[in-house]
Amino acid sequence: MTPSGRHVLEAFDALSPVEQSQVARETLGRTSASGDLDDGGLHELADELSRGYDAEEAARAKRPGAW
Repeated sequence: MTPSGRHVLEAFDALSPVEQSQVARETLGRTSASGDLDDGGLHELADELSRGYDAEEAARAKRPGAW
């Protein structure tokens, strides 16, 4: 991976879970525009990703001192 790619991932990790979900959906949408994913596959990946972020956010909310 290039340094630019690593920088993007570090910036992504610094986002809130809600922002991560929004960025991931936008990124998946742009990826599907290249023809690699059909709409069904794109929606399935986006839904799975969103469920994962929701679970992480819920886990953080249960921890003392969580934001």
